[in-house]
Amino acid sequence: MTVGKYPSWNCRQLERRLREIGCELLRTAGSHRHYSNPFRPDRLITFAWHPGDVPRGIIADIVEDLGISRDDFYFKKF
Repeated sequence: MTVGKYPSWNCRQLERRLREIGCELLRTAGSHRHYSNPFRPDRLITFAWHPGDVPRGIIADIVEDLGISRDDFYFKKF
């Protein structure tokens, strides 16, 4: 479902985008996945792997941790 400019993503779509950006899976702890951050090596990208769409607030936190704009996160080719 898309509402507005930014689409909703499930975990599989989010993981695909993180890998396109250059993040690598470092470890899994329970349902949480921890990825490297190519733009800010001192910060990990972490999210819970659950069915359904990832809450927009979690994606906003990931974008903030990456240190890039939302437009770049959603639409830029890396």
